[in-house]
Amino acid sequence: MHQILLVDDEPYVVDDLAVSVPWRELGFDQVHKAYSGYEALELLQRYPVDIVVTDINMPEMSGLDLITAIRSRWKRTRVVMLTGYAEFEYARKAIQEQASDYLLKPIANDQFIEVIRRIQQEQREEWAAWTSYQRTMQTFRQHLPLLRDRLLGELLQGRQLSPSQLQERLSQYDLPLRPDLPVCLAVARLEEFFRRQDMNSMLLFEYAILNIAHELFQDRFYIWSCKDVHDYLVLLLQPREAQEGGTESWGEQVGQAAYQLQNNVSTLIGGGLSVVTTGWGAFPEQIYPLYQSAISAIRHHIGSETGFYLNAADAGSAQVEALQPLYEPPLLFHMFEANNWQGIEDKLEAIIRDLGAGADRSLEHIQEARLHMESVFYYFAHKNNKMLSDIVGNPLLELPPFQTPDMLREWAVTLIGRLREYFDSERRDSRSMLIRKVHAYINDNLHYISLQSIADHVRMHPVYLSKMYKVETGRRISDYIGQAKMEKAAYLLTHTPLKIYEIATELGYSNAHYFIKLFREYADMTPQEFRDRGTV
Repeated sequence: MHQILLVDDEPYVVDDLAVSVPWRELGFDQVHKAYSGYEALELLQRYPVDIVVTDINMPEMSGLDLITAIRSRWKRTRVVMLTGYAEFEYARKAIQEQASDYLLKPIANDQFIEVIRRIQQEQREEWAAWTSYQRTMQTFRQHLPLLRDRLLGELLQGRQLSPSQLQERLSQYDLPLRPDLPVCLAVARLEEFFRRQDMNSMLLFEYAILNIAHELFQDRFYIWSCKDVHDYLVLLLQPREAQEGGTESWGEQVGQAAYQLQNNVSTLIGGGLSVVTTGWGAFPEQIYPLYQSAISAIRHHIGSETGFYLNAADAGSAQVEALQPLYEPPLLFHMFEANNWQGIEDKLEAIIRDLGAGADRSLEHIQEARLHMESVFYYFAHKNNKMLSDIVGNPLLELPPFQTPDMLREWAVTLIGRLREYFDSERRDSRSMLIRKVHAYINDNLHYISLQSIADHVRMHPVYLSKMYKVETGRRISDYIGQAKMEKAAYLLTHTPLKIYEIATELGYSNAHYFIKLFREYADMTPQEFRDRGTV
């Protein structure tokens, strides 16, 4: 129920409104009366008043003075002004600045009730919006650790964000990291004692280990942590401030704290850790190579041994890195199906840049990229009932292995150009264009997709769209959605630290068991088996 306050220095106005309006029907359980501005303020201090109806022309404290006091102390309280014709212009100006509405004396009950009901509706909408915002912020705060964990996991896997995008995320997630100071990583592998624990116990142990790590590092370093795809605990460390001695001094401090972390976990929890720390690199550009150096050090220098501490910067192990841009979503397959030629060009340039980025790239990497792109070209041609050789010619497909990334680019650009030129004519066919539009929409909205939402997007009846799609493609829309979701799931399982139930949720499955069943049908193995195979 709600409360209203009626204010006027003419008592009969207040008393008449108090008895002539059906307040109970309007939802008010208390009607307060005041005969001056000061009396009104006293009542406002004692009761949670929702609406104040006040005369504008009162001695000692005018209605405008009262409104000013209300706005400064009770911001959610709405005010309706009562005024005579002589004060009309003055009142209207005041309304624009402070009051919710005004009524001319003498007051007609039906007009008065209409104004009160409108204000009540506005208050309900305002309250609903405010509570929705509060719920959203509460949910955001509850999920903040997961959001931080996920973002760091993506950066470890090579995801690139623009400086503005990353800064916005860091600010949202309350992470005080700076681009002008370097970072290093500490990667902790939990060993035999922990691997024997059940999931709930593991969560508690991981929480305890991270708390110990924060205690050891937090005086000198900002800390950002996550659990990676190998179930290692990863700490990203950045000095709180520059200091004399630079990275050498910081490295000594990190090493001492990492060694102490091993001892504390062994003493307090009874389990063993192997810890690898890295050298220093620019933030955020060097996160991925630093992480790869740590994983390589664990693989080549620690292996199955336990209780080791190692500085990857001193290990000096050579690395053979995967061509990350080749396998990051959106895949070339999907961009060809969506007719996204600009995206294809950008993807090709990202692959070529990666091939030329380091001395460790080999002719084998160039051949890997060529074979991958060839398979996409064949798929796209055959999917459109064409032979690739008929479009681009056999000479282009039979060229000897390429020796440089630039040779690969020239070849790929030529093939992509011919494919685009050939299929551009087909875009005139409205049905083909529509299919591509449907595919693009599905690929962009895998987290929540339905036949109705697709139909709304392309402005067609869902039944007709479904039949037309089946005629054009030979399969159902749901088949394409399922395939796209499973392909995205396969990538997330091997390239992100997301839990299986989190991947299911991200792809729009409310039931993780149902997602596991579908994935088994797709890959002939469970999601966990697929992830384990990818990390061997």
